[in-house]
Amino acid sequence: MDAHDVLILGTGVPEAVLSAALSRAGKRVIHVDAHDYYGSDWASLTLKELLAWAQSHGAHVAFPRHGELTDALARLDRHYSLSVRPALLPAHGPMIEALVRSNVAAYATFRLLDRTGVYDRATHRVERVPSSKSEIFRHKNISLADKRRLMRFLQLAISTDANESTLSSHQTESLATMLASLQLDARLTKAVQYGVCLAWDENERADTALARTHQALAGLGRYGDAAYLVGQYGGAGELAQGFCRASAVNGATFVLGHEIKSLEHNGEQWLLRLDGIDEVFSATQLVCAPEAYAAATSDTTSSPPPSLYSHMAIVVVDAPIDWERMGDVPSTPETALLVLPPGSVEGAEHAVMVLMQGEGTFSCPKGQYVYYLLTYAQDDKASPLHHAIEVLMTLLHSPPSDTDEQTAPETPSDVPSESSVLASAPKSVPASEALSSSPTPLLTLMYTCPIPDRDPTGAPQTFVDITKAPGPTQTSLFSEPRGPFQAVPNLTETLDLAVEQAEETFWKLYTPENREAALSVAAARRQFHDPAEYQGRGGAEPDITKAPPRTDVEFFAPREDDEGS
Repeated sequence: MDAHDVLILGTGVPEAVLSAALSRAGKRVIHVDAHDYYGSDWASLTLKELLAWAQSHGAHVAFPRHGELTDALARLDRHYSLSVRPALLPAHGPMIEALVRSNVAAYATFRLLDRTGVYDRATHRVERVPSSKSEIFRHKNISLADKRRLMRFLQLAISTDANESTLSSHQTESLATMLASLQLDARLTKAVQYGVCLAWDENERADTALARTHQALAGLGRYGDAAYLVGQYGGAGELAQGFCRASAVNGATFVLGHEIKSLEHNGEQWLLRLDGIDEVFSATQLVCAPEAYAAATSDTTSSPPPSLYSHMAIVVVDAPIDWERMGDVPSTPETALLVLPPGSVEGAEHAVMVLMQGEGTFSCPKGQYVYYLLTYAQDDKASPLHHAIEVLMTLLHSPPSDTDEQTAPETPSDVPSESSVLASAPKSVPASEALSSSPTPLLTLMYTCPIPDRDPTGAPQTFVDITKAPGPTQTSLFSEPRGPFQAVPNLTETLDLAVEQAEETFWKLYTPENREAALSVAAARRQFHDPAEYQGRGGAEPDITKAPPRTDVEFFAPREDDEGS
């Protein structure tokens, strides 16, 4: 019987990050997943795997164009890498630091988020949101006074961090109220709320919106002119696999594709038996999500019904967003984020966020696009995403007609050559007219799941709940405390929260003294400068005998050859 320090169930992103950190710190890790692929419910799947996942999770799959899965589509199975947990990676935050520290960045590839747009129901158009301050000032359709008001907000956000009183002064204030105090007009307010702050609705607290905007602005210019990165090959699932690979390199044992036969605690350690394997695995501590624990141990502990549900849809179609018809420059980005504000989709109480990925992200075949739609609601009844998909289809390039397949979509003559959310409103396109010429999706998937409560189950103390949400505490990976976050994270927050969940769990397996020492060392290391940095700087002499600070246990401690870099 092989003995291990920690048994981890599931290979989702939080579990994978934790596994890599523990094995790097010297823990003996056994990591198990009943699926035969990495990622669990964060996985990136082929078309065939997605259909199997949908069946096991009660998701509804349809093939609107042909009524069934055609042979032509089935043959493209492995050309798809579809994420069941779509996410955007902030260019500045805990996840990007974990990727660099763990060297998982060497396994992963990304694209910049090319474009962000906000849907305007009144004009039935997508209005592009500027991605930088320079874009704001280049526009001629915004007055100098409006530019100054907008810059006041951006300066407020960029100068804000989680330690300052700025956030506490906005704890009881809504984002809408704060923006109103800046005297932004209605169109500019909507652009900031949903295109910059990426709020679910106007009732979001101003402090959470400011903290998120501060992080986004801090990431601009780090890897290019975008605050967010889009993971290739599906995104989150590829990151989970990368962290699992890093864990295995450091000695962790992985067992995939075997159902759990039994999991029990004998008073001293956990004993795990798997179908098809005679060997019994043992570990001192168990880490997993509450639902995984309940499934593995047949725990019948009842939990209160969830109060919120996540609604997600995947749409595959051979048409991009028609930015040119919307008045933008004639180009087709590979990645884009589209926000449908509250009130623009029938039945949607909150914003619907749409992430578009083209063939350049290696998530779909050439000529196709994947659209991920996300929102949340208080029930799991009728999903508002049915109507959101209808709206989305009217915003895409119209399919070529039978009589003139080469004719490009006509651009209205009154549309300016350079347009953004700050420009004057262009002529609207009737929704009924757009709907009649909309493309038909090749595939749609609709999925609803409860947003889990954060209360742990009544498991033994050696069980650690990986989903326990961390508070706004200092992480050893990040140079500044993380600010407060909204109750339901959006797709720009989930990856960073996964890392924070992993670090919270990591320190539960050690002592508070270990954590305090690691935080102190991390702060000291940020003040350390490699002697090479002083070359050519007259009068600046480093202490060459001083080594970078270290401690016994760290969450992704830098390797010796990484220090000073």
